[in-house]
Amino acid sequence: MTVLLLLALLALLPAAIGLLSEPSLLPRAATRRAFNIGAPIVYRQRAISTRPITDGHDIRPAERGEYYYYSIINYLRVAEVLGDGRIIAVARNNQCLCFWPNDSSLRKARLAERLVYRQRFPDF
Repeated sequence: MTVLLLLALLALLPAAIGLLSEPSLLPRAATRRAFNIGAPIVYRQRAISTRPITDGHDIRPAERGEYYYYSIINYLRVAEVLGDGRIIAVARNNQCLCFWPNDSSLRKARLAERLVYRQRFPDF
């Protein structure tokens, strides 16, 4: 019993001191940028049309078969991060797109995507 009490004091006491002495980590994490300039990002855009494009993913017909629902994957690169957190991204055709960093369709490119699809990401 004494060993458990000693072990708990040795583990919990430094943790409590560290939490009380240092400022919270949450404000630092909130002010840190989610995306850096030049970072490759992937944006999944949903589309509806009568004839899906060849690059479409997850193609599903409508109930009556009039339309098709599908997703398009855009490979972008971050050009600018605005003061309010919005991201300006550039596509291969030099089209500028604006996103919020908490958009569920936007994410950082994975390592495998960076290697396999490196020609699809625009160059600066």
